[in-house]
Amino acid sequence: IRILDGNHLPASQKRLKALRGVRGAALPGLAMVVYDPDSGLVTDLVAGEDAYQHERALAAPLLERAGPGQVWIGDRHFCPGALLRGWAAAGASFVVREHANHPRLRDAGDWHAAGRTETGRLREQTITLDPPQEHPPQEPPPQEHLPQEPSGPEQAVPWRRIELTLAQPTQAGDRVLRLWSNLPATVTAAQIAQAYRDRWRIEGMFQRLEGVLRSEIPSLGHPRAALLGFSVALLAYNVLALIERCVERAHAPDAGAAPKVSLYHLVLQIRSGYDGLCIALPPEHWAACGPIDPPALAARLLSLARRIDPARVRAGRRKPKDRTAKSGPTSGLHFSTATRLASKTP
Repeated sequence: IRILDGNHLPASQKRLKALRGVRGAALPGLAMVVYDPDSGLVTDLVAGEDAYQHERALAAPLLERAGPGQVWIGDRHFCPGALLRGWAAAGASFVVREHANHPRLRDAGDWHAAGRTETGRLREQTITLDPPQEHPPQEPPPQEHLPQEPSGPEQAVPWRRIELTLAQPTQAGDRVLRLWSNLPATVTAAQIAQAYRDRWRIEGMFQRLEGVLRSEIPSLGHPRAALLGFSVALLAYNVLALIERCVERAHAPDAGAAPKVSLYHLVLQIRSGYDGLCIALPPEHWAACGPIDPPALAARLLSLARRIDPARVRAGRRKPKDRTAKSGPTSGLHFSTATRLASKTP
């Protein structure tokens, strides 16, 4: 599974000369992140310096890394025909939410009931897209910020459109969700709906990334600096996610669920002991790491994880935080830092 989502970096401080005196929030950029929920690791990243660049444009390079055996899951921003055909051409599957301006359909089958989930009622139909349009070479294609439609044969196999009528509306007030997928019929509509529901796990990853590793540094106003800080935090997150999974696996009972490790408490344990470790064993005495043997490394990590007291890093349960709306005279004003810097360059 590959969950795809964009993360817009929050407004930075206006330390750069070009940003001083400009009204509104300075946005340093955004990052397109690919998350594997099974391993808990971030598998790919595409950074964009222009905060106003559309997420679909950043997602285009990721098509080169798609392949058979993968299921890409995304929200409605990733529903253009170019992305869908690109995943299908690479042999990958997808589950995306339907956009209001979805690609034009050539054919749509009859709806039929597809069961229920714990959140609502399902129905399904088959759909076929119109063939991609060929753009004359002398004229630029419309919507240049989006990936171009791949040329080649038309859609060979009909895709699936699944409609979920919710018992309770979403926070945005939506009662009906429609999902597009090219997964085979052996995967039920309920499984597809559940896979899309689990997409929100990437939002939890973003929250842990910012809250624990301070991935969004307000003093970094230049887009490249802010994106570098975010990328380094992602690498550190992957290291911690591996340690977290090792601790859970090492202390998992023979029968029953493994203890859930808190990334926050794990970081506290590392911080509290790191200075003492450097005094007792300076870095010059650390053994050089040669060629890595994954099975041997995994066995060593599990051996070390068994020495950790799981009670000190166990995750606690708390109620969800209340959502608060921003207010103020400039809460809705913002601008792209990269565009501002480019306009000030002689």
